Amino acid sequence: MSRALMAGIVVVVIVFGVVLADRAGFSSPSTLTSPVTVTDYVGGITSSAPQDFAGDAEGIFARHNLRVNFVTLEGTSQAVQAVAADRKGLAFTQGDILDEMLLADKNPGAPALIGIAATEPRNPVALIFLQSGGIKRPADLVGKKIGVPTGSLSEQYLDIFLQKQGIAKDKVTIQNIGFAALHPALLQRRVDAICEFARGLASLNIVALRQGQRVGSFLFGDYQMPSPLGAVVVQKSLVDNDPAVAGAVATALTEALYFCATKPEQCTKDFVAKNPGRDYDQTLAEWKIALKAQYGLDAATVQKMKPLQLGWFDPNLVASTLPELKTLFNINRTFDPAALYTNRFVERP
Repeated sequence: MSRALMAGIVVVVIVFGVVLADRAGFSSPSTLTSPVTVTDYVGGITSSAPQDFAGDAEGIFARHNLRVNFVTLEGTSQAVQAVAADRKGLAFTQGDILDEMLLADKNPGAPALIGIAATEPRNPVALIFLQSGGIKRPADLVGKKIGVPTGSLSEQYLDIFLQKQGIAKDKVTIQNIGFAALHPALLQRRVDAICEFARGLASLNIVALRQGQRVGSFLFGDYQMPSPLGAVVVQKSLVDNDPAVAGAVATALTEALYFCATKPEQCTKDFVAKNPGRDYDQTLAEWKIALKAQYGLDAATVQKMKPLQLGWFDPNLVASTLPELKTLFNINRTFDPAALYTNRFVERP
């Protein structure tokens, strides 16, 4: 066989492979040549993204030579802190750029963190209440009890929401309630409202309807509250010293998000199978709300994209959001936006 003919065949095979990859919606395998074990610090089962677990169940991590150990913590902030404290540096979490800033501001000696794939561009937090509780507008929160985990991102955003609404903090009672106990506390009327990620609306409403109740909410994204800029967070040293691992993590998670956005039912089945005790209907409802309210995605739009495009950070959005986050969260340190994320491993839409 002539060299010219062989070269032609190689080109055809490569092009055909690219076409198939585009149609399947998945990127080419990562450059890792042997398996690497990484730790996924999950920021609370009720508020975590299901793509982490679906990525494991569907073999997406394995295809990129990643073995994942899951460690579940109370919330997003704790998970980001755990990534920074991980001695091996082979760790990631579904966190956000805001927590990167807060950690660096409070702990100057902490390892630098960086986002390697964007996740949720919208503010994910909501204040949720029963419609029968007399809350119809933010001003009605005066004199009410609000449950939220102390130290969580939800609590931080609740403080800012109250300030923006002109409600002094001493005009409400804030109770420290863990994420897992928020819904029972509200349904049992131990509190008048709770603050958590918007996805919680779905499962709570299912249970509330069984009790003859209806749920209301204030989505912080509807009140001009800035996004914390969701991101897959790793130590910057991982990107600098072992970019193949960082790239594999970014690629696997964007492929997993693509899978969960286009096949939410199977994604939810995978999630429930790996988290015994979770209800399928509630979890699916939560994920569908999260896709719309937190990710701003729908299946039809995602199907027209490549997975790696889902992880693209909009530089203009990051640059315009950081000053407001700095002011609202009383962050003293000034950050270069480009130092908090990288588009090195993803693709421009």
